[in-house]
Amino acid sequence: MARQKSEADILKDRFDKIRDILAVSNEAKNKKLREYVTNVSAEPNELIIKPFTLFVDILEQIFRNRIDFPEKKWYETVKYAEGIYPHIFILEDQSADFKELSQIFLEMFDVGGVASTHMFIPKLYHMFRDKVNYLRWYRSIEGQNYSTDVRESISEYAVKIRPFCYDEDMFTASLTRFSTRYLSGEKPETIIDQEYSAFCRMVGIYNVSEERIMLAEQKVDAVQEATSRLRDSLSLTEKRAKMITELSANAMKDVKEYCDSELTNAKIQVDTLMERMDRTHAEFVEGQRRAILADKDEIVNRLVTDSRAEISELKKLVDDLVRNARDEVVRAGRQSDDVINRMDAYFKDNDRLKELLADAEASKKLNDRIDRLMIVSDKAIDRAAEQAEAVEEVEEEEPKAPAKVIIKKTKPQQVVKAEMAAEESAKVPDALSETADLVIEDTSDEQVDFTPCFLLDETIPFYKRMEEALKRKEKMKREGMTFHKMFDDVLIAVMENANPYLIGPSGCGKTYMVQQIALILGIESIDIGYINEEYDILGFQTANGGYSRPNFYRCYKYGKIAFCDELDNGNSRATVKLNSFLSNTTNAHYAFPNGERVPRHPNFRIIGAGNTTGNGADVNYNTREKIEESVQQRFTPIFVGYDNNVEKSILGDYQGWFQFVELFRKATTKWSQFTHFSAAGIVTTRDVTRIRKYLDNRSFSREKIIEYEFVQTKEADYLAFLTKEIMAEVKQPKYNEDCRVICSLFAQRVNDITTGKDTVRLI
Repeated sequence: MARQKSEADILKDRFDKIRDILAVSNEAKNKKLREYVTNVSAEPNELIIKPFTLFVDILEQIFRNRIDFPEKKWYETVKYAEGIYPHIFILEDQSADFKELSQIFLEMFDVGGVASTHMFIPKLYHMFRDKVNYLRWYRSIEGQNYSTDVRESISEYAVKIRPFCYDEDMFTASLTRFSTRYLSGEKPETIIDQEYSAFCRMVGIYNVSEERIMLAEQKVDAVQEATSRLRDSLSLTEKRAKMITELSANAMKDVKEYCDSELTNAKIQVDTLMERMDRTHAEFVEGQRRAILADKDEIVNRLVTDSRAEISELKKLVDDLVRNARDEVVRAGRQSDDVINRMDAYFKDNDRLKELLADAEASKKLNDRIDRLMIVSDKAIDRAAEQAEAVEEVEEEEPKAPAKVIIKKTKPQQVVKAEMAAEESAKVPDALSETADLVIEDTSDEQVDFTPCFLLDETIPFYKRMEEALKRKEKMKREGMTFHKMFDDVLIAVMENANPYLIGPSGCGKTYMVQQIALILGIESIDIGYINEEYDILGFQTANGGYSRPNFYRCYKYGKIAFCDELDNGNSRATVKLNSFLSNTTNAHYAFPNGERVPRHPNFRIIGAGNTTGNGADVNYNTREKIEESVQQRFTPIFVGYDNNVEKSILGDYQGWFQFVELFRKATTKWSQFTHFSAAGIVTTRDVTRIRKYLDNRSFSREKIIEYEFVQTKEADYLAFLTKEIMAEVKQPKYNEDCRVICSLFAQRVNDITTGKDTVRLI
């Protein structure tokens, strides 16, 4: 069995390969480099770039980049690297963030990097707190011709405007704007003056010379003169307005007098007409009255004669009806007597009917008692239901013994079970018609097991628990489960009770990771959602004395993971209540609103998650709240981004689709670099899972998957930029034919939208 090489052996092999490369080099200048490398191997203390591992890394990076650093430039490039090194690593290998700075250092010697154009400007580099922003700025202008004048002008501009930039993003954007304008041909002096003046005005600083003051004074004098002329014009206007007002008043007076005169004349004419109408009406009424009096006697005589004839006919009809009614009454009396006699005879001779009547009489008393019992039982059952709703708590994990419902009498003191059988109801005394009270008695004796699970038992050394956790993880891998690259860090934070706060974009697998951790630990995870009010954590007392237990209470008492998803989307005042549970982790108790002093279960853990760092809204998540600082201090922030290995495992044999997703995400990253804003519509791990389902089920065609997952809801300019980047990148031989076909379909769809051929989205 071959012995596994140590890190020292690996480093030695790498260094030997470098020496072999230099040994076969024909370039005369590399003789100095060979001698330098030989001396370094003999005297490691002579190294300028430390540690030795970083020195080997930078040599390999230089040899690998044959585009910018051919053999004849190797020695000069190594010396340039040594000149850069002290500025990047101020304390050499003891510098803070050495690992991150090493990545930046190596990236400077990548193809098209800072070192290829000698654009490392120490003064400018040290102005960036986050050194990655220095590379961002350089990438925005890479590919240009950089002279000494360019570097000096950029440095001069940076020194002048840096004090005005309140954050680094603003500084980076301003520097990029200046560099782009300068490299496009504009004079640096003009740009610096314009930008510097703009920043001065932005903060309220104005450069006012004596010449400008004199010019301003001249303008003030001119304004005063113009104001004097305007004042004279205004005075003249006021006089004219006064004259117009007087003329208007006189005109209104004349109009009013004329209207009053005309109104008086009209009133006189109306009165005359009314008198004439009254006379005409009186004459008409008098004529009609005389005509009616003349015809009155004739009309009355006719009415009397007609009425007498009708009354005579009605009397005859009434007499006939009375006679017929009397005959019917006599006939009905005779028939009813016969019916009654026959019924009496039937009742006397029918024994079965007598028994039924006797049973009915006996049941009457029983029915009365049942009615009284039903009245009492209905009231009692209604009150029992109301109280049971207030105090009943269904716990699937902790089964409880059934509660007894008892009816308790106040007058007299008797106890009657609510489950009384129907055959016993006739024996209930009438005294039960009095008011009854319901008492809910919980006879359960709940026991909670406080034994911690193996992986969370702090009495066991951590390395043993971690070995067991990794064994379980490997077993789950063999069963087909995929793990995120940050899974181990989150698991360690949970095992150490460090309250991890997972930061990452939507759909990157945070929730799924929490479920995997719960599986490995062997305990349940409950998603309590974002916290809107304090009762989401503590619960509350109900109106009739009960207690509503929230999921957080169950996690704390019975030892579960409380997953606070979208912590940055909740109420910051309510989340402060988490502080007591985040900091008190050993032998802790908490008194919940129901008065119960609950001990903290050793398996209880809190995991938070959010799309932001907790410092408030950003471009993509513009409704998020700032998490209160005291809460943030008690969480351990862990950044969880998209993991290509997870997505590669999800898509499996669909290699072309994975490559397209990878290309699409690279293009969105370049859009972010180009616009200095976060890209919208990034393909998430959740989206990749959905795409795999479509492909397995053959439910959506390629065209529709592209439409629904990559095209819809995105702006035309954004899609055009993504297409350009994807089609330029897919030409590389590492991408297969299936990926190229998908890219072509995507490009065709975007072309239809941007050219206006198909403005309606695919259905």
